[in-house]
Amino acid sequence: MPHISVAICTHNPRLEYLSRALEGLKSQSLPVSQWEFLLIDNASDVPVSRSVDLAWPPNARVVVEPKLGITSARIRAMREFAGDLLVFLDDDNVMAPDYLQCCSELFAERPDLGAASGCIMPEYEAAPPEWFGPYESWIAVRRITKSAWSNFNDPRSEPVTAGMCLRRTVAEAHVNESVNNPTQYILGSRGSSLLRGEDVALSKIALKHGYTVGQFAHLHLLHLIPKRRVEPKYLFDLYCHLCASGHLISWVDDAGRQPIRLGWRALLRAAYRFVKGNNIQRRLVIEELRGFRLARSMVKDWCEDQPAVPVPQST
Repeated sequence: MPHISVAICTHNPRLEYLSRALEGLKSQSLPVSQWEFLLIDNASDVPVSRSVDLAWPPNARVVVEPKLGITSARIRAMREFAGDLLVFLDDDNVMAPDYLQCCSELFAERPDLGAASGCIMPEYEAAPPEWFGPYESWIAVRRITKSAWSNFNDPRSEPVTAGMCLRRTVAEAHVNESVNNPTQYILGSRGSSLLRGEDVALSKIALKHGYTVGQFAHLHLLHLIPKRRVEPKYLFDLYCHLCASGHLISWVDDAGRQPIRLGWRALLRAAYRFVKGNNIQRRLVIEELRGFRLARSMVKDWCEDQPAVPVPQST
């Protein structure tokens, strides 16, 4: 039985990038007999199996997940994998040759560790705007030089799903949580949607079950970033969806029992930043308010589609 499972969840991938992700897997120093590979085809318009050759690893298979959404695809992977550890890889991620070996050693040395990711460096197809430097985390860039871990929520130690390695017990707990709290499925991207949040949900599950989580500098991953993902319109829209995701995460944590609200203190802070900020900061305030409205709208639509979930009423 393989010790580690690697899952790429993909929807209509850019084949050039997916090919590089697969080449990264081929270069792994960990013997191929010790890991399996799952390619989760999440409702792609053209089946991914027609475009990729998976004859090279002995433990590889394509799994079709027809329900669109990264959360559905990741949960499918968590139901399917056979290893003790599961590593999530995006279809635009290239692992360093020692990535799986380092994950295996790290989790063997750290029985307290439930989920971890690493240093994620960008390869930009086109240069991002000059103002974007402080905001690279929006697109899962993590220029980590010092490892950090904790047994509580902390952005310095919170892993991201790009390259995330998690224990089987954490994966199983997350699957069970999705059954008991189906609002989990509102998180994450679906098709062209830019929502996020499933990585936060996984970290919270690990912490809830007594594990630590962390980001480790010796786990190296390359993130291939196409030109369209650094265009200002895309970046501001992404920030709007990130803000919406934050509201949705809180709503999911409460299993949908409370409405999404924006308190007067938050409004005052937003007004102050809008008045005192530069053009970029003012635009971010506008996107934050758009994100709030988007989250409210998504919760309304979700509740209408899920009659078992009561529609929260605003006061």
